[in-house]
Amino acid sequence: MQLREAIRTIGGVRFMIDRLDIRSGLSRSILYETPYMQDDRLIREELERIEFFRTLLCDEKYAEGIESLRIKLDRLKDIRNTIAALQGKHTLDDIQLFEIKGLALLGEEINELLAQLKIDILETVSLKAVVGILDPDKNRIPSFYIYDSYSAELASLRKELKKSKGDEAEYEKIYARCEALEEKIRTDLCLELRPYSQGMLRASEVLAHLDILLAKAQQALDMGLCKPSIDTHTIGYRGLFNPEIREALACDGKSFQAVDIDIEKRPVLITGANMTGKSVVLKTVALAQALFQFGFYVPAAEARIVVVEDILVSMGDDQDALKGLSSFAAEMGKIDRIVREVKLGKNVLVLVDEPARTTNPTEGKALVNALLELLDEYRIYALLTTHYSGIRTSGRKLRVKGIPDDLKSGITGSDINRLIDYSLIEDTGEEVPHEAVRIARMLGVDEDLLGRTEKYLM
Repeated sequence: MQLREAIRTIGGVRFMIDRLDIRSGLSRSILYETPYMQDDRLIREELERIEFFRTLLCDEKYAEGIESLRIKLDRLKDIRNTIAALQGKHTLDDIQLFEIKGLALLGEEINELLAQLKIDILETVSLKAVVGILDPDKNRIPSFYIYDSYSAELASLRKELKKSKGDEAEYEKIYARCEALEEKIRTDLCLELRPYSQGMLRASEVLAHLDILLAKAQQALDMGLCKPSIDTHTIGYRGLFNPEIREALACDGKSFQAVDIDIEKRPVLITGANMTGKSVVLKTVALAQALFQFGFYVPAAEARIVVVEDILVSMGDDQDALKGLSSFAAEMGKIDRIVREVKLGKNVLVLVDEPARTTNPTEGKALVNALLELLDEYRIYALLTTHYSGIRTSGRKLRVKGIPDDLKSGITGSDINRLIDYSLIEDTGEEVPHEAVRIARMLGVDEDLLGRTEKYLM
């Protein structure tokens, strides 16, 4: 899986990527191609690089140098097609040679600046030889044409060309000779450049990675993200928050309540009434795991995360409905795929929001109990949510704390989210808190309707 797929399938990833201050289209393209990492060494190395640049961004003495790097990275272009043409033994035109010269000059400028700043965390690639080939006059100007310096014969012909402007036939003859000689020089230049083509690609990747690292580090500072530690047993968060939802709430003058949660190799079930934030916790755990395995800091005060082979998610969305599937059929398809992956013995993280929510409660409870039993049997990292009562599990059971018992009536709809306590607490009972009628009463819903409702609950 590449990051571009996670953007489509895991909620909140697109928001995080869109908030990165990336300077170059090449960098963004390479970022989308980032692989889902399963090697803890690679993840650790990327996190350490982010930490390095985060530290620099906090140090005022590096401010000017970092800003210079960012300005230079604005000039980074995606010339991979041009380099591929060079590798394919094509003769490049002047625009393509200009692109290569621009990359080489930019690479050398940034290498010099990195050396001045004593930044050696990235393995830089020198393109001095390329600059020498495409800048024979040593002007260090990012423009290109076939210079007179390349050929004394060409320089002489160009002088003759100027003198022959009054004689059209002679002019055309000399012009044709100039063009032929220029094309030969281009062919010769490509022969000289070809051995450096792999270095050009590598230099492009390093510069793009620098751009990405600066953006990741800045995002970590701006959003208050943390560097997760790599664990082998427990996925645990202190102060886990959802950046997208937090931003939306802040726009309305509200705050996001962060939560603490630990997931070990047995299912964790979160119970609670609707509107109590269960799904948000699940979505945020999915987001944090994905960010971690793509080499980002995560939205929490503290985090320790286990590297897993895959993140298997079942959440309600409209995509399957658009394909003509019923909600239940779509959900069962997702859960079936999860079960099949689990039975292959893979080390995965399973996240299922309100399983069997669209079927009748009797069968729904049975399906939830069966899924929990299977996940426990295979010792899977799993987090599930439900509003069903009567669910049995040998794993951990948590519930959203919810609305304080002493809360008075007369509140408005906009008050609800502010008054709910979203923290997770241990729950040993089988009954989900019945808060729907209570919330409705607080909102001032018709008392006759609520009284009739309570009659059916007895």
